[in-house]
Amino acid sequence: MANVDRPRGATPVSTLDGSPWSGKVRQYAVDSSNGTAIFVGDFITLEDDGNVTPASAGGILLGVCVGVVVDKSVAATEHPGYLPASTAGNVLVAVGPDLLFEIQEDSTGGAMPAASIGSTGNIVAGAGSTTTGRSAHELDSSDVIANDASPTSAQLLVVDYARREDNTVASDSCKWIVKINESAFVLGQAGL
Repeated sequence: MANVDRPRGATPVSTLDGSPWSGKVRQYAVDSSNGTAIFVGDFITLEDDGNVTPASAGGILLGVCVGVVVDKSVAATEHPGYLPASTAGNVLVAVGPDLLFEIQEDSTGGAMPAASIGSTGNIVAGAGSTTTGRSAHELDSSDVIANDASPTSAQLLVVDYARREDNTVASDSCKWIVKINESAFVLGQAGL
């Protein structure tokens, strides 16, 4: 069965040891100089001033946006729940070096085989939906496939594929379980 092509960014699913995600988040500020809207499911990066912004391919990741703090003066924060570009506000971020996320692979590099487990890759930062409030971030399949034989440093580490009936590995738009590989809060990481 073909996988449904429905990018939704990243969703926290569990921790590396198999424990469920506790739902704990941290609140971070976004300043009005941020020129990109932030959607639920976007990977987030920390700026040197302590504010956050949506991540792009290649770079240190903080976590994943799991919600936007409602500001009654900004209608988009209420429903569908995203922070428009150039708008100051606050977002809720799932942060943790052992947190696992489910994310869809993009289709530019071809379908990723099961042998991609253990490989690394970057994100593709697509524009989210102002209708649903969901992210369009995906796992860069061409990056993962290129790193399959000898994993290199990249934003994400592929831990597994989502093992369920509606997800076929080695088929376009497969959903994968990933861990942040280049984390802002891991020991030894260079400061901002």
